[in-house]
Formats: sequence, structure tokens, C-alpha cells
Amino acid sequence: MTRIWLAATTALTLMAGAAVAQTTTETTTTETRSPVIVPVAPQVTQTTNQRTVENGVVTDHTKSTTSGTTVSPYGDTTTTRRTTETTTVR
Repeated sequence: MTRIWLAATTALTLMAGAAVAQTTTETTTTETRSPVIVPVAPQVTQTTNQRTVENGVVTDHTKSTTSGTTVSPYGDTTTTRRTTETTTVR
């Protein structure tokens, strides 16, 4: 009976010691990235003026082209080009 008691006590002590000796280590790594800001080219406007005088009639012709690129908050780019032509005869 003493042997059983001694074996049970020894087993209980070993199990309790094993429980105390167990260590839990937890590591959390967090990586934060800043959004990439893409530089946008400035809007460009090109204007051409032409004046023609023929038999006393003056004709002014103006052509203006504007182009530029915009970037949405999601990184999508949109390129826009607008052309305006004006002709005046006097």
C-alpha cells in the first residue's frame, strides 16, 4: 500500500512540476505601411494662335489643348485631354 501511495504521490508531484515548468511564449509582429504617394504631373496647356488677313477679311483661329493626369485615392490614374478651337472672322 505504501508503494502505491508513494508512486501516486511521485506521479502527482511530477505532473504538478511539469505544469509549473511549462512556459508559453507568444510573439505578435505588426507591420504598418504608409500609402505610396505617386507624384502627378501638372496640367499642361498648349495654345496656338493664327491670324490670316485676306482681301481685307481678318480671320483669327485659336486652338487650345489642355491635358493632365489625376490619381484617385485607390491609385487609379485618369488622363484627360481637352481641345478647344475658336475661329473669328471680321
